[in-house]
Amino acid sequence: MKTLAKDSLLTKLVKTLDIDVEKWVSSAVSVLPETLRVTTSRSDIEWTKQELRIMGGKPIPWMPNESAWQMPFLRGKPPTDYATRMMTILHDSGRITRQEAASMLPVEILAIDDETVVLDMCAAPGSKTTQIAEKLPPHGFVIANEPVSSRANMLISNRARLALHNVLINQQDGRYIGRMPEPGFDAVVADVPCSGSATTRKNVKVWQKWRPLDGRSLFHLQLSIAERGARGIIPGGKMVYSTCSVDPIENEAVVAELLRKCPWMELVEIDSEILPSLIMHEGLSSWKIIDDDGEVVKIGNELPKLPGLKIAHLPPSLRQLLDEDVTSENEDEIAEQLKLTKRLYHMDNDTGGFYVALLRHKKDATPEGKARIYIPKRKLNRDSGWEPRVLEVRTGGRHAVMPADEVEITEVVNQYQLDTEGLFWWKRGRRLNLTPYSVYQRLYHPKCPNKDGNLWQHDTFHPLKIIHAGMPCFVNNKGSWRTRQEAIPAIENILGDVLVEIDHDTVIALLNDEAILKQDLLPEEIKDFSGPLILSSMIQGHKALISAWSGNWISLMIGTTEKDIIRAKLQLPFEHELEEE
Repeated sequence: MKTLAKDSLLTKLVKTLDIDVEKWVSSAVSVLPETLRVTTSRSDIEWTKQELRIMGGKPIPWMPNESAWQMPFLRGKPPTDYATRMMTILHDSGRITRQEAASMLPVEILAIDDETVVLDMCAAPGSKTTQIAEKLPPHGFVIANEPVSSRANMLISNRARLALHNVLINQQDGRYIGRMPEPGFDAVVADVPCSGSATTRKNVKVWQKWRPLDGRSLFHLQLSIAERGARGIIPGGKMVYSTCSVDPIENEAVVAELLRKCPWMELVEIDSEILPSLIMHEGLSSWKIIDDDGEVVKIGNELPKLPGLKIAHLPPSLRQLLDEDVTSENEDEIAEQLKLTKRLYHMDNDTGGFYVALLRHKKDATPEGKARIYIPKRKLNRDSGWEPRVLEVRTGGRHAVMPADEVEITEVVNQYQLDTEGLFWWKRGRRLNLTPYSVYQRLYHPKCPNKDGNLWQHDTFHPLKIIHAGMPCFVNNKGSWRTRQEAIPAIENILGDVLVEIDHDTVIALLNDEAILKQDLLPEEIKDFSGPLILSSMIQGHKALISAWSGNWISLMIGTTEKDIIRAKLQLPFEHELEEE
Protein backbone atom coordinates (compact mmCIF):
# COMPACT_ATOMS: atom_id res chain seq x y z
CA MET A 1 0.00 0.00 0.00
CA LYS A 2 2.81 2.43 0.84
CA THR A 3 4.40 1.88 -2.59
CA LEU A 4 1.06 2.47 -4.29
CA ALA A 5 0.60 5.63 -2.23
CA LYS A 6 4.05 7.02 -3.03
CA ASP A 7 3.43 6.66 -6.76
CA SER A 8 -0.12 8.02 -6.70
CA LEU A 9 -1.37 11.24 -8.25
CA LEU A 10 -2.54 12.29 -4.80
CA THR A 11 1.01 12.18 -3.45
CA LYS A 12 2.15 14.24 -6.45
CA LEU A 13 -0.37 16.87 -5.38
CA VAL A 14 0.87 16.77 -1.78
CA LYS A 15 4.44 17.35 -2.96
CA THR A 16 3.34 20.78 -4.25
CA LEU A 17 1.85 21.81 -0.87
CA ASP A 18 5.00 22.20 1.22
CA ILE A 19 4.22 19.11 3.31
CA ASP A 20 6.72 16.55 4.61
CA VAL A 21 5.74 13.87 2.10
CA GLU A 22 7.39 10.93 3.91
CA LYS A 23 5.56 11.67 7.16
CA TRP A 24 2.33 12.37 5.32
CA VAL A 25 2.39 9.09 3.34
CA SER A 26 3.34 7.01 6.40
CA SER A 27 0.36 8.38 8.29
CA ALA A 28 -2.03 8.50 5.33
CA VAL A 29 -1.79 4.74 4.70
CA SER A 30 -2.46 3.78 8.32
CA VAL A 31 -5.96 2.94 9.59
CA LEU A 32 -7.75 5.48 11.76
CA PRO A 33 -8.35 4.80 15.45
CA GLU A 34 -11.95 4.53 16.64
CA THR A 35 -13.17 7.95 17.75
CA LEU A 36 -16.57 9.08 18.99
CA ARG A 37 -18.58 11.82 20.63
CA VAL A 38 -20.46 11.34 23.89
CA THR A 39 -24.04 12.59 24.01
CA THR A 40 -23.64 15.21 26.72
CA SER A 41 -27.36 15.60 27.46
CA ARG A 42 -27.89 12.02 28.66
CA SER A 43 -28.54 11.61 32.38
CA ASP A 44 -26.32 8.52 32.52
CA ILE A 45 -23.33 10.15 30.80
CA GLU A 46 -20.98 9.28 33.69
CA TRP A 47 -21.82 5.59 33.29
CA THR A 48 -21.09 5.86 29.55
CA LYS A 49 -17.70 7.45 30.24
CA GLN A 50 -16.98 4.76 32.79
CA GLU A 51 -17.62 2.06 30.18
CA LEU A 52 -15.37 3.84 27.67
CA ARG A 53 -12.57 3.97 30.25
CA ILE A 54 -13.01 0.26 31.02
CA MET A 55 -12.44 -0.41 27.31
CA GLY A 56 -9.29 1.75 27.42
CA GLY A 57 -10.76 4.92 25.88
CA LYS A 58 -9.33 8.35 26.61
CA PRO A 59 -10.83 11.81 26.08
CA ILE A 60 -9.52 13.66 23.02
CA PRO A 61 -7.60 16.53 24.66
CA TRP A 62 -8.57 19.27 22.19
CA MET A 63 -12.31 18.61 22.48
CA PRO A 64 -14.08 20.31 25.44
CA ASN A 65 -15.43 18.65 28.59
CA GLU A 66 -14.57 15.05 27.68
CA SER A 67 -17.14 15.26 24.88
CA ALA A 68 -15.05 13.20 22.43
CA TRP A 69 -13.00 10.03 22.94
CA GLN A 70 -10.38 7.96 21.19
CA MET A 71 -10.43 4.22 21.72
CA PRO A 72 -7.32 1.99 21.85
CA PHE A 73 -8.31 0.00 18.77
CA LEU A 74 -8.68 0.58 15.05
CA ARG A 75 -11.85 1.95 13.52
CA GLY A 76 -14.54 -0.75 13.62
CA LYS A 77 -12.22 -3.32 15.22
CA PRO A 78 -12.98 -3.72 18.96
CA PRO A 79 -10.69 -6.43 20.37
CA THR A 80 -13.25 -8.41 22.38
CA ASP A 81 -16.85 -9.61 22.05
CA TYR A 82 -17.79 -7.47 25.06
CA ALA A 83 -16.26 -4.32 23.55
CA THR A 84 -17.93 -5.05 20.21
CA ARG A 85 -21.35 -5.37 21.81
CA MET A 86 -20.82 -2.43 24.16
CA MET A 87 -19.75 -0.10 21.34
CA THR A 88 -22.80 -1.21 19.34
CA ILE A 89 -25.38 -0.64 22.06
CA LEU A 90 -23.85 2.66 23.18
CA HIS A 91 -24.06 3.93 19.61
CA ASP A 92 -27.46 2.44 18.75
CA SER A 93 -29.02 3.83 21.95
CA GLY A 94 -27.67 7.31 21.19
CA ARG A 95 -25.25 7.53 24.10
CA ILE A 96 -22.31 7.90 21.72
CA THR A 97 -21.90 8.82 18.06
CA ARG A 98 -19.06 7.27 16.11
CA GLN A 99 -17.40 10.13 14.26
CA GLU A 100 -13.97 10.75 12.78
CA ALA A 101 -12.20 13.26 15.01
CA ALA A 102 -11.29 15.67 12.20
CA SER A 103 -14.93 16.00 11.15
CA MET A 104 -15.76 17.41 14.59
CA LEU A 105 -13.82 20.58 13.73
CA PRO A 106 -16.41 22.64 11.78
CA VAL A 107 -18.98 22.71 14.59
CA GLU A 108 -16.38 23.39 17.28
CA ILE A 109 -14.92 26.24 15.25
CA LEU A 110 -18.38 27.73 14.73
CA ALA A 111 -18.46 28.34 18.51
CA ILE A 112 -22.25 28.31 18.90
CA ASP A 113 -23.43 30.67 21.61
CA ASP A 114 -26.96 32.13 21.51
CA GLU A 115 -27.84 31.28 17.91
CA THR A 116 -31.46 30.30 17.31
CA VAL A 117 -31.49 29.02 13.72
CA VAL A 118 -28.49 27.12 12.33
CA LEU A 119 -28.49 25.66 8.81
CA ASP A 120 -26.47 22.52 8.06
CA MET A 121 -26.44 22.65 4.25
CA CYS A 122 -25.07 19.19 3.43
CA ALA A 123 -26.09 17.34 6.55
CA ALA A 124 -26.22 13.56 5.94
CA PRO A 125 -25.42 11.25 7.60
CA GLY A 126 -25.89 13.64 10.52
CA SER A 127 -22.85 13.59 12.81
CA LYS A 128 -22.36 17.37 12.47
CA THR A 129 -26.10 18.01 12.70
CA THR A 130 -26.33 16.17 16.00
CA GLN A 131 -23.16 17.91 17.22
CA ILE A 132 -24.78 21.28 16.45
CA ALA A 133 -28.05 20.27 18.12
CA GLU A 134 -26.27 19.32 21.34
CA LYS A 135 -24.56 22.73 21.53
CA LEU A 136 -27.59 24.94 20.89
CA PRO A 137 -29.32 26.89 23.68
CA PRO A 138 -32.82 25.72 24.70
CA HIS A 139 -34.50 28.03 22.16
CA GLY A 140 -32.22 27.00 19.27
CA PHE A 141 -32.78 24.54 16.44
CA VAL A 142 -30.86 23.24 13.44
CA ILE A 143 -32.23 22.74 9.92
CA ALA A 144 -30.47 19.70 8.48
CA ASN A 145 -30.62 19.75 4.70
CA GLU A 146 -30.15 16.75 2.41
CA PRO A 147 -31.53 16.41 -1.14
CA VAL A 148 -31.19 12.62 -1.55
CA SER A 149 -33.98 10.59 0.07
CA SER A 150 -31.81 7.62 1.08
CA ARG A 151 -29.33 9.94 2.79
CA ALA A 152 -32.14 11.98 4.37
CA ASN A 153 -33.24 8.74 6.01
CA MET A 154 -29.84 8.62 7.75
CA LEU A 155 -30.61 12.04 9.24
CA ILE A 156 -34.01 10.86 10.40
CA SER A 157 -32.43 7.81 12.02
CA ASN A 158 -29.69 9.78 13.78
CA ARG A 159 -32.11 12.41 15.04
CA ALA A 160 -34.25 9.64 16.56
CA ARG A 161 -31.25 7.71 17.90
CA LEU A 162 -30.10 10.72 19.91
CA ALA A 163 -33.67 11.79 20.81
CA LEU A 164 -33.08 15.35 19.58
CA HIS A 165 -36.16 17.57 19.58
CA ASN A 166 -34.35 20.56 18.03
CA VAL A 167 -33.58 19.05 14.59
CA LEU A 168 -35.64 19.77 11.47
CA ILE A 169 -34.95 17.83 8.28
CA ASN A 170 -35.19 19.66 4.97
CA GLN A 171 -34.97 18.03 1.54
CA GLN A 172 -33.64 20.43 -1.12
CA ASP A 173 -30.58 20.91 -3.29
CA GLY A 174 -28.16 23.01 -1.22
CA ARG A 175 -27.50 25.28 -4.20
CA TYR A 176 -31.14 26.34 -4.28
CA ILE A 177 -32.22 25.86 -0.70
CA GLY A 178 -35.38 27.80 0.16
CA ARG A 179 -35.48 30.95 2.20
CA MET A 180 -36.66 31.18 5.77
CA PRO A 181 -38.55 34.27 6.99
CA GLU A 182 -36.49 37.40 7.64
CA PRO A 183 -33.93 38.18 8.95
CA GLY A 184 -32.29 34.87 7.96
CA PHE A 185 -30.10 32.13 9.39
CA ASP A 186 -27.99 32.92 12.46
CA ALA A 187 -25.24 30.52 11.39
CA VAL A 188 -24.47 28.11 8.56
CA VAL A 189 -22.33 25.00 8.20
CA ALA A 190 -21.32 24.24 4.60
CA ASP A 191 -19.45 20.94 4.77
CA VAL A 192 -19.64 20.47 1.03
CA PRO A 193 -19.36 17.36 -1.18
CA CYS A 194 -15.70 16.89 -2.09
CA SER A 195 -13.25 14.47 -3.69
CA GLY A 196 -12.34 12.99 -0.28
CA SER A 197 -8.63 13.29 -1.03
CA ALA A 198 -7.90 13.59 2.72
CA THR A 199 -9.83 10.42 3.67
CA THR A 200 -7.23 7.81 2.73
CA ARG A 201 -7.08 6.46 6.29
CA LYS A 202 -10.68 5.24 6.04
CA ASN A 203 -11.07 4.85 2.27
CA VAL A 204 -8.07 3.20 0.62
CA LYS A 205 -9.73 3.40 -2.81
CA VAL A 206 -8.83 7.10 -2.87
CA TRP A 207 -5.22 6.20 -3.72
CA GLN A 208 -6.30 4.72 -7.03
CA LYS A 209 -9.41 6.74 -7.82
CA TRP A 210 -8.36 10.33 -7.10
CA ARG A 211 -7.54 12.51 -10.12
CA PRO A 212 -6.62 16.22 -10.31
CA LEU A 213 -9.73 16.69 -12.45
CA ASP A 214 -11.91 15.75 -9.45
CA GLY A 215 -11.37 19.05 -7.65
CA ARG A 216 -11.77 21.10 -10.81
CA SER A 217 -15.06 19.31 -11.53
CA LEU A 218 -16.45 19.87 -8.00
CA PHE A 219 -15.42 23.52 -7.68
CA HIS A 220 -18.61 25.04 -9.13
CA LEU A 221 -20.89 22.85 -7.00
CA GLN A 222 -18.92 23.70 -3.85
CA LEU A 223 -18.92 27.42 -4.61
CA SER A 224 -22.64 27.45 -5.42
CA ILE A 225 -23.51 25.84 -2.09
CA ALA A 226 -21.22 28.18 -0.14
CA GLU A 227 -22.59 31.24 -1.95
CA ARG A 228 -26.19 30.22 -1.21
CA GLY A 229 -25.27 29.90 2.45
CA ALA A 230 -23.51 33.27 2.51
CA ARG A 231 -26.58 34.97 1.02
CA GLY A 232 -28.82 33.59 3.76
CA ILE A 233 -26.81 34.65 6.85
CA ILE A 234 -27.83 37.60 8.99
CA PRO A 235 -25.33 40.47 9.50
CA GLY A 236 -22.94 39.32 12.22
CA GLY A 237 -23.77 35.68 11.53
CA LYS A 238 -21.06 33.07 10.98
CA MET A 239 -20.49 30.37 8.40
CA VAL A 240 -18.05 27.47 8.34
CA TYR A 241 -16.89 26.16 4.97
CA SER A 242 -15.17 22.77 5.16
CA THR A 243 -14.04 19.74 3.16
CA CYS A 244 -12.17 16.49 3.76
CA SER A 245 -9.82 17.32 0.86
CA VAL A 246 -6.23 18.52 0.61
CA ASP A 247 -6.74 19.99 -2.86
CA PRO A 248 -6.50 23.82 -2.75
CA ILE A 249 -8.91 24.09 -5.69
CA GLU A 250 -11.64 22.65 -3.44
CA ASN A 251 -10.52 24.68 -0.46
CA GLU A 252 -8.71 28.01 -0.69
CA ALA A 253 -9.79 28.62 -4.31
CA VAL A 254 -13.47 28.23 -3.37
CA VAL A 255 -13.12 30.56 -0.38
CA ALA A 256 -11.25 33.15 -2.45
CA GLU A 257 -13.97 33.17 -5.11
CA LEU A 258 -16.63 33.35 -2.41
CA LEU A 259 -15.00 36.51 -1.05
CA ARG A 260 -15.01 38.02 -4.54
CA LYS A 261 -18.68 37.18 -5.16
CA CYS A 262 -19.86 38.03 -1.63
CA PRO A 263 -17.90 41.10 -0.53
CA TRP A 264 -20.04 41.42 2.60
CA MET A 265 -18.34 38.26 3.90
CA GLU A 266 -14.96 38.21 5.63
CA LEU A 267 -12.69 35.50 6.95
CA VAL A 268 -12.34 35.34 10.73
CA GLU A 269 -9.31 34.13 12.64
CA ILE A 270 -9.99 30.77 14.25
CA ASP A 271 -9.47 31.03 18.00
CA SER A 272 -6.76 28.52 18.95
CA GLU A 273 -8.09 28.43 22.52
CA ILE A 274 -11.26 26.73 21.28
CA LEU A 275 -9.18 23.68 20.31
CA PRO A 276 -6.21 23.63 22.70
CA SER A 277 -3.26 21.40 21.70
CA LEU A 278 -4.69 20.69 18.23
CA ILE A 279 -2.03 21.19 15.54
CA MET A 280 -3.37 23.06 12.51
CA HIS A 281 -1.61 24.75 9.61
CA GLU A 282 -2.56 28.10 8.14
CA GLY A 283 -4.33 28.10 4.80
CA LEU A 284 -2.43 28.53 1.57
CA SER A 285 -2.15 31.96 -0.03
CA SER A 286 -0.62 30.45 -3.17
CA TRP A 287 -0.66 27.02 -4.79
CA LYS A 288 0.36 25.21 -7.96
CA ILE A 289 -1.91 23.75 -10.64
CA ILE A 290 -1.16 20.17 -11.71
CA ASP A 291 -2.31 18.35 -14.83
CA ASP A 292 -3.87 14.90 -14.98
CA ASP A 293 -0.43 13.29 -14.88
CA GLY A 294 0.39 15.12 -11.67
CA GLU A 295 2.88 17.49 -13.30
CA VAL A 296 2.99 21.17 -12.39
CA VAL A 297 1.51 23.39 -15.11
CA LYS A 298 3.23 26.67 -15.93
CA ILE A 299 0.87 29.63 -15.99
CA GLY A 300 1.72 32.38 -18.49
CA ASN A 301 -0.40 35.10 -20.02
CA GLU A 302 -3.07 32.62 -21.03
CA LEU A 303 -4.99 29.97 -19.14
CA PRO A 304 -3.55 26.52 -19.99
CA LYS A 305 -5.86 24.22 -21.94
CA LEU A 306 -6.45 21.77 -19.11
CA PRO A 307 -9.83 19.96 -18.85
CA GLY A 308 -12.11 21.83 -16.46
CA LEU A 309 -9.55 24.49 -15.51
CA LYS A 310 -11.05 27.94 -14.79
CA ILE A 311 -9.43 31.25 -13.89
CA ALA A 312 -11.17 30.99 -10.51
CA HIS A 313 -9.04 27.90 -9.72
CA LEU A 314 -5.86 29.96 -9.74
CA PRO A 315 -4.26 31.50 -6.64
CA PRO A 316 -4.72 35.27 -6.23
CA SER A 317 -1.18 36.02 -7.42
CA LEU A 318 -1.92 34.42 -10.81
CA ARG A 319 -5.59 35.40 -10.96
CA GLN A 320 -4.71 39.08 -11.22
CA LEU A 321 -2.48 38.40 -14.24
CA LEU A 322 -5.28 36.82 -16.27
CA ASP A 323 -8.42 38.60 -15.08
CA GLU A 324 -8.74 42.29 -15.88
CA ASP A 325 -11.81 42.59 -13.63
CA VAL A 326 -9.77 42.13 -10.44
CA THR A 327 -7.24 44.46 -8.88
CA SER A 328 -3.89 43.51 -7.42
CA GLU A 329 -4.82 45.28 -4.20
CA ASN A 330 -7.96 43.19 -3.77
CA GLU A 331 -6.19 39.94 -4.73
CA ASP A 332 -3.33 40.65 -2.32
CA GLU A 333 -5.88 41.19 0.45
CA ILE A 334 -7.65 37.91 -0.38
CA ALA A 335 -4.31 36.06 -0.40
CA GLU A 336 -3.54 37.42 3.06
CA GLN A 337 -7.01 36.52 4.36
CA LEU A 338 -6.68 32.92 3.15
CA LYS A 339 -3.97 32.38 5.75
CA LEU A 340 -6.74 32.61 8.38
CA THR A 341 -8.22 29.33 7.13
CA LYS A 342 -6.87 26.10 8.57
CA ARG A 343 -5.55 22.78 7.26
CA LEU A 344 -5.36 19.57 9.28
CA TYR A 345 -2.97 16.84 8.16
CA HIS A 346 -3.09 13.14 9.08
CA MET A 347 0.23 12.92 10.91
CA ASP A 348 -0.14 15.85 13.29
CA ASN A 349 -3.01 14.69 15.52
CA ASP A 350 -3.60 11.05 14.49
CA THR A 351 -6.73 12.04 12.52
CA GLY A 352 -7.90 12.24 8.93
CA GLY A 353 -7.17 15.34 6.89
CA PHE A 354 -9.49 18.34 6.84
CA TYR A 355 -9.86 21.95 5.73
CA VAL A 356 -11.92 24.62 7.54
CA ALA A 357 -12.63 28.30 7.00
CA LEU A 358 -14.63 30.52 9.37
CA LEU A 359 -16.43 33.43 7.72
CA ARG A 360 -18.67 36.19 9.02
CA HIS A 361 -21.25 38.51 7.48
CA LYS A 362 -19.79 41.95 8.26
CA LYS A 363 -22.38 43.85 10.30
CA ASP A 364 -21.69 47.24 8.76
CA ALA A 365 -21.82 45.81 5.22
CA THR A 366 -25.60 45.37 5.33
CA PRO A 367 -27.32 48.21 7.24
CA GLU A 368 -30.74 46.72 6.40
CA GLY A 369 -30.07 44.22 9.21
CA LYS A 370 -31.09 41.14 7.25
CA ALA A 371 -29.53 38.50 5.01
CA ARG A 372 -28.53 39.58 1.50
CA ILE A 373 -31.02 37.19 -0.07
CA TYR A 374 -33.86 39.50 1.06
CA ILE A 375 -32.42 42.64 -0.53
CA PRO A 376 -33.91 42.98 -4.04
CA LYS A 377 -31.44 43.30 -6.89
CA ARG A 378 -33.71 45.96 -8.41
CA LYS A 379 -35.34 48.75 -6.44
CA LEU A 380 -39.05 48.20 -5.89
CA ASN A 381 -41.22 51.23 -6.66
CA ARG A 382 -42.85 51.71 -3.28
CA ASP A 383 -43.92 55.27 -4.16
CA SER A 384 -46.40 54.02 -6.74
CA GLY A 385 -48.56 52.46 -4.03
CA TRP A 386 -47.31 48.95 -4.72
CA GLU A 387 -48.13 46.48 -1.98
CA PRO A 388 -46.77 42.93 -1.76
CA ARG A 389 -49.21 40.16 -2.61
CA VAL A 390 -49.66 37.22 -0.26
CA LEU A 391 -49.08 34.02 -2.22
CA GLU A 392 -51.02 30.93 -1.18
CA VAL A 393 -49.30 27.58 -0.71
CA ARG A 394 -50.89 24.15 -0.81
CA THR A 395 -50.32 22.43 2.52
CA GLY A 396 -51.38 19.17 4.12
CA GLY A 397 -51.13 15.56 3.03
CA ARG A 398 -50.67 12.36 4.98
CA HIS A 399 -46.97 12.94 5.65
CA ALA A 400 -47.05 16.72 6.09
CA VAL A 401 -45.73 18.30 9.28
CA MET A 402 -48.55 20.37 10.79
CA PRO A 403 -49.28 21.96 14.18
CA ALA A 404 -50.93 19.39 16.42
CA ASP A 405 -54.60 19.55 17.38
CA GLU A 406 -55.24 21.20 20.77
CA VAL A 407 -57.52 18.36 21.88
CA GLU A 408 -54.80 15.76 21.29
CA ILE A 409 -52.18 17.95 22.96
CA THR A 410 -54.37 18.28 26.04
CA GLU A 411 -54.91 14.50 26.18
CA VAL A 412 -51.18 13.79 26.15
CA VAL A 413 -50.28 16.62 28.54
CA ASN A 414 -52.87 15.41 31.06
CA GLN A 415 -51.93 11.74 30.66
CA TYR A 416 -48.23 12.38 31.34
CA GLN A 417 -48.59 15.59 33.39
CA LEU A 418 -46.12 17.32 31.08
CA ASP A 419 -44.54 20.72 31.56
CA THR A 420 -44.22 21.89 27.94
CA GLU A 421 -43.37 25.55 28.49
CA GLY A 422 -41.09 26.74 25.66
CA LEU A 423 -42.06 23.79 23.43
CA PHE A 424 -44.34 23.47 20.42
CA TRP A 425 -46.37 20.44 19.28
CA TRP A 426 -46.45 19.09 15.73
CA LYS A 427 -48.22 16.14 14.15
CA ARG A 428 -46.99 13.86 11.38
CA GLY A 429 -49.15 10.82 10.73
CA ARG A 430 -50.06 9.19 14.05
CA ARG A 431 -47.16 10.76 15.92
CA LEU A 432 -46.87 13.90 18.01
CA ASN A 433 -43.53 15.69 17.82
CA LEU A 434 -41.94 18.28 20.08
CA THR A 435 -39.70 21.18 19.04
CA PRO A 436 -38.60 24.43 20.67
CA TYR A 437 -41.36 27.05 20.38
CA SER A 438 -38.94 29.13 18.29
CA VAL A 439 -39.55 26.77 15.33
CA TYR A 440 -43.11 28.09 15.14
CA GLN A 441 -42.06 31.63 16.02
CA ARG A 442 -39.11 32.06 13.66
CA LEU A 443 -39.82 29.60 10.87
CA TYR A 444 -43.43 28.47 10.52
CA HIS A 445 -45.70 31.38 11.49
CA PRO A 446 -44.16 34.47 9.79
CA LYS A 447 -44.69 35.30 6.13
CA CYS A 448 -41.60 34.73 3.98
CA PRO A 449 -40.68 37.14 1.14
CA ASN A 450 -39.90 35.80 -2.31
CA LYS A 451 -37.40 37.30 -4.78
CA ASP A 452 -40.04 39.64 -6.24
CA GLY A 453 -40.92 41.17 -2.87
CA ASN A 454 -44.21 39.32 -2.54
CA LEU A 455 -44.92 37.16 0.52
CA TRP A 456 -45.57 33.49 0.94
CA GLN A 457 -48.50 32.95 3.30
CA HIS A 458 -47.85 32.47 6.99
CA ASP A 459 -48.25 29.15 8.84
CA THR A 460 -46.21 27.14 6.37
CA PHE A 461 -42.59 26.04 6.08
CA HIS A 462 -42.60 27.01 2.39
CA PRO A 463 -40.31 27.70 0.51
CA LEU A 464 -38.28 25.29 2.66
CA LYS A 465 -39.31 21.66 2.34
CA ILE A 466 -39.37 20.40 5.91
CA ILE A 467 -40.15 16.67 5.95
CA HIS A 468 -39.56 16.07 9.68
CA ALA A 469 -39.72 18.50 12.60
CA GLY A 470 -38.41 17.71 16.06
CA MET A 471 -38.63 14.45 17.96
CA PRO A 472 -41.63 12.11 17.60
CA CYS A 473 -42.35 11.49 21.27
CA PHE A 474 -45.86 10.01 21.38
CA VAL A 475 -47.73 7.69 19.03
CA ASN A 476 -51.44 6.94 18.94
CA ASN A 477 -51.94 3.21 19.34
CA LYS A 478 -55.62 2.24 19.10
CA GLY A 479 -56.74 5.45 20.78
CA SER A 480 -54.06 5.42 23.48
CA TRP A 481 -51.05 7.75 23.45
CA ARG A 482 -47.90 5.84 24.33
CA THR A 483 -44.33 7.00 24.65
CA ARG A 484 -41.62 5.72 22.37
CA GLN A 485 -38.57 4.38 24.24
CA GLU A 486 -36.13 6.20 21.98
CA ALA A 487 -37.94 9.46 22.85
CA ILE A 488 -37.59 9.03 26.63
CA PRO A 489 -34.40 11.19 26.84
CA ALA A 490 -36.29 14.00 25.08
CA ILE A 491 -39.14 14.05 27.60
CA GLU A 492 -37.68 12.76 30.88
CA ASN A 493 -37.19 16.29 32.23
CA ILE A 494 -40.77 17.41 31.47
CA LEU A 495 -42.64 14.35 32.82
CA GLY A 496 -44.87 14.82 35.83
CA ASP A 497 -45.54 12.40 38.70
CA VAL A 498 -46.45 9.45 36.48
CA LEU A 499 -43.48 7.11 37.00
CA VAL A 500 -43.99 3.69 38.55
CA GLU A 501 -41.01 2.92 40.79
CA ILE A 502 -39.65 -0.64 40.71
CA ASP A 503 -36.64 -2.32 42.31
CA HIS A 504 -33.76 -4.17 40.64
CA ASP A 505 -35.30 -7.60 41.19
CA THR A 506 -38.42 -6.53 39.32
CA VAL A 507 -36.32 -5.07 36.51
CA ILE A 508 -34.46 -8.37 36.17
CA ALA A 509 -37.69 -10.36 36.23
CA LEU A 510 -39.14 -8.22 33.43
CA LEU A 511 -35.91 -8.54 31.41
CA ASN A 512 -36.27 -12.32 31.76
CA ASP A 513 -39.89 -12.15 30.51
CA GLU A 514 -41.29 -13.40 33.82
CA ALA A 515 -45.04 -12.93 34.19
CA ILE A 516 -45.87 -10.13 36.64
CA LEU A 517 -49.54 -9.34 37.21
CA LYS A 518 -50.30 -5.64 37.12
CA GLN A 519 -52.11 -5.90 40.47
CA ASP A 520 -48.81 -7.07 42.02
CA LEU A 521 -46.83 -4.14 40.64
CA LEU A 522 -48.96 -1.06 40.22
CA PRO A 523 -49.85 1.31 43.08
CA GLU A 524 -53.29 0.88 44.61
CA GLU A 525 -54.78 3.94 42.88
CA ILE A 526 -53.95 2.59 39.37
CA LYS A 527 -53.81 -1.18 39.94
CA ASP A 528 -56.54 -1.81 37.34
CA PHE A 529 -54.99 0.50 34.74
CA SER A 530 -54.48 -0.84 31.23
CA GLY A 531 -52.26 0.97 28.76
CA PRO A 532 -48.78 2.51 28.48
CA LEU A 533 -46.58 2.95 31.54
CA ILE A 534 -43.19 4.44 32.31
CA LEU A 535 -41.29 2.42 34.88
CA SER A 536 -38.45 3.90 36.90
CA SER A 537 -35.55 2.32 38.76
CA MET A 538 -32.38 3.81 40.23
CA ILE A 539 -29.51 2.07 38.42
CA GLN A 540 -25.85 3.07 38.45
CA GLY A 541 -26.59 6.34 40.23
CA HIS A 542 -29.30 7.66 37.94
CA LYS A 543 -32.99 7.08 37.35
CA ALA A 544 -33.53 4.75 34.40
CA LEU A 545 -36.90 5.21 32.66
CA ILE A 546 -38.35 2.19 30.87
CA SER A 547 -41.39 2.05 28.60
CA ALA A 548 -43.84 -0.72 29.47
CA TRP A 549 -47.40 -1.87 28.87
CA SER A 550 -50.02 -2.82 31.40
CA GLY A 551 -52.42 -5.54 30.21
CA ASN A 552 -53.29 -8.50 32.37
CA TRP A 553 -49.60 -8.51 33.21
CA ILE A 554 -46.72 -6.05 32.80
CA SER A 555 -44.49 -6.29 29.75
CA LEU A 556 -41.54 -4.19 28.61
CA MET A 557 -41.83 -2.14 25.43
CA ILE A 558 -38.12 -1.80 24.68
CA GLY A 559 -35.86 -3.45 22.15
CA THR A 560 -32.78 -5.60 22.58
CA THR A 561 -30.43 -2.60 22.53
CA GLU A 562 -32.00 -0.90 25.52
CA LYS A 563 -32.41 -4.22 27.32
CA ASP A 564 -28.67 -4.85 26.93
CA ILE A 565 -27.91 -1.35 28.24
CA ILE A 566 -29.86 -2.19 31.41
CA ARG A 567 -28.22 -5.62 31.61
CA ALA A 568 -24.77 -4.01 31.38
CA LYS A 569 -25.61 -1.56 34.15
CA LEU A 570 -26.82 -4.42 36.34
CA GLN A 571 -23.73 -6.45 35.39
CA LEU A 572 -25.82 -9.17 33.78
CA PRO A 573 -24.99 -11.11 30.59
CA PHE A 574 -26.14 -9.62 27.33
CA GLU A 575 -29.32 -11.10 25.86
CA HIS A 576 -27.56 -13.05 23.09
CA GLU A 577 -25.21 -14.59 25.68
CA LEU A 578 -28.19 -15.94 27.59
CA GLU A 579 -29.62 -17.40 24.38
CA GLU A 580 -26.31 -19.14 23.65
CA GLU A 581 -26.26 -20.62 27.15
